[in-house]
Amino acid sequence: MRDSIGGIKHPAFRDALALTRAGGRSATGRYLVEDLDLVLQALDSPSPVYAVFVASDKSAAAVDKACAARNIPLFILSGAGLITKLVGTTYETAVTAVAVVGQQVLTVDDLIATLPPDALILVGERIQDPRNVGVLIRTADAAGCHALLLSDDSAEPFSRQTVRSTTGSVLRLPICLTAKLPDTLRRLSAEKNVKIAVSSGQAPHPAFDVNLGVRPLALVVGNEQQGATDATIAAATE
Repeated sequence: MRDSIGGIKHPAFRDALALTRAGGRSATGRYLVEDLDLVLQALDSPSPVYAVFVASDKSAAAVDKACAARNIPLFILSGAGLITKLVGTTYETAVTAVAVVGQQVLTVDDLIATLPPDALILVGERIQDPRNVGVLIRTADAAGCHALLLSDDSAEPFSRQTVRSTTGSVLRLPICLTAKLPDTLRRLSAEKNVKIAVSSGQAPHPAFDVNLGVRPLALVVGNEQQGATDATIAAATE
């Protein structure tokens, strides 16, 4: 389906606009991906895509075939400033395409149930900077991790800052949020024999002296200022 939107009252535009706020993302399990390159990545990814908005016929032509192949609605924003509102800025933007994408989120039970024997998991505890969460997502994707496990008091993994920082990796990597990280790590160790390696500035061994080639492995990094908590360190096997 291809349609034109000339104002903010269009239902599809209102639904997408709600995703510029954390509450809207949490309520729907959806988020926004912006810029033509990332939209094209989204259309070629395992993530569900619910709608694509473009600000020009040129951008429409770039995504039209992929949208049609997946039966994804394509909306051309003919009204002035509409793309800026979706991007969530008050200034003119060079962004010409935005997609509504479904979050790839695992429960702890899902994570454990789907864990392969050779799994590598990157784990973040209380990561406060959205851009650092984005870097962890990007790094985990590049390293072939099964998932990124985050304590739920970390920065939101689907905010605009985080998503932009992932450069598209958020579209491919499942994310698991847990309210009780030490308990989750102990479950991984007990139920799946996962080695839990926690990084710390006070660790007795440098990383180069530890066998990090063993699988399954969860590699934990802590808060930017304070590192890993004592409870998480206590859950470590290394």
